[in-house]
Amino acid sequence: MTDTMLAYLFRAAWGIFLGLMLAGSFKNTWDREHGRKKDRLLERNDTVILYDPLVFPVCIAIYAGLLLVTFGQERSRGFTFSLGLDLFLFISIYFSLVLFLLPFLRRHYTARTCAALWLIPVFLFYQPNIMYTSAVLPTKAVFYIPRMAADLLLFLWLSGFVLLLLLQVISHLRFSRMLKAGSRPVEESALLDLWKRTKQELDIGDLKRPIALRYSPLIRTPLTIGMYRTNWVTYLPERSFSEEEAGLIFSHELHHIQRHDTHTKFFLKFCCALGWLHPLVWLAVRRAEEDLELSCDEIVLKDAGPETRRTYADLLLTIAGDARGYTTCLSASAKSLRYRLKSTVSTGKKRLGLVLLFLILSVSSMLTGNLSLTSDRGPIAEVAGVGSTDVENVRLLDGDGRYEQEDIRLQDMDALSRYLETLQAECFLTLYSDGDELKRPSLYGTFSDTGERFFLDGDCLTVYSKNGPDLRQYHIYTPPDWDYIRSL
Repeated sequence: MTDTMLAYLFRAAWGIFLGLMLAGSFKNTWDREHGRKKDRLLERNDTVILYDPLVFPVCIAIYAGLLLVTFGQERSRGFTFSLGLDLFLFISIYFSLVLFLLPFLRRHYTARTCAALWLIPVFLFYQPNIMYTSAVLPTKAVFYIPRMAADLLLFLWLSGFVLLLLLQVISHLRFSRMLKAGSRPVEESALLDLWKRTKQELDIGDLKRPIALRYSPLIRTPLTIGMYRTNWVTYLPERSFSEEEAGLIFSHELHHIQRHDTHTKFFLKFCCALGWLHPLVWLAVRRAEEDLELSCDEIVLKDAGPETRRTYADLLLTIAGDARGYTTCLSASAKSLRYRLKSTVSTGKKRLGLVLLFLILSVSSMLTGNLSLTSDRGPIAEVAGVGSTDVENVRLLDGDGRYEQEDIRLQDMDALSRYLETLQAECFLTLYSDGDELKRPSLYGTFSDTGERFFLDGDCLTVYSKNGPDLRQYHIYTPPDWDYIRSL
């Protein structure tokens, strides 16, 4: 079994494993939230599905750092561009597809399932094996882009990403400070007792410190803010609530806390910054934020009767407002209320979607990576920096398969050198792999001027450094005439 087959089997098996893990984790959290069982083995007091969404931006930062350390500042630009392109394409295409299918998904599947679908990138891009299989598996597609355009696009995309992310973080921090500065603690014993009972019912406890409950005159709707377990705060608007209303509010916000949904909001905003060039990503992120609220509506009302549902719907209407920063709020603006109100009064049974989650993650794990970018188009000697295409000691591997090929020594080096001079090449910005079972001829030898060894296989020219293990790869976009080469 070849390395390529092993890499494909590994990626397929890993995708199936991840799909099973996601389906199992989703079912476990669903059962815990519905009081069917507790995760006694792990003793968790959260209901996060598989991995905390903060894993995604952390892993992306780690990958970028590894690329810089491994390949240096110059070569890492190509790999950074490739990683960014892979992220941008997957998030843009995947979010657009989910956005297109969302009406169908919301009609047939639970709100918790819809909310989980937006998290698929979290489960994909935390995997170190993506970098390994991207180097081993055959490249799916090659894209040419001029060097200046590549540098410009990378600069524009990174600038937009960094600027948007900074604005998001600054806005969140300012809003958090404003809330804290103008707030006061809830002191009513009845509300504090209800808050404590609701936490006990959800088995949240107080984590490392009590989850604060405060009033703020700056908001119209209850919301939760905080990126760490030690600083989660739930704010209430300055108005009175009945015991039933307060219970519904507390249940909604504590389920957000239990699911680490402030982290999910950060992940979604991070995806929005990554895909800032694509307008559908902005719309998809807004729909994903709605699904977070819908999934909490769903769990709060799981055993509710008609009267409680009407009370909840009235509550959504009377305290509608906008969330800011990485916060979760009970009631969003009026633009998103229509569907939530309809879902609130509906009691129809929907599918859990375990098979759907398994299939989407398993298939998605096969679709990332293996994109190659090329630049600097021109003659081989110019692009590869080998002085001239004069070659020596060239041999042709010809036959039915790479491991059964006949090794033929070519005789007319001058004619071969002149022919290679007519070929046009592009510099690969990233590593290129075309598998290890290609049944086609290939050529290897030495460039006379530099003494560097080369290997021409199909449309890929690999040049090996004379003093070290480094290699450079080039895409031959004018296909070699192998019949002519055989005649030399």
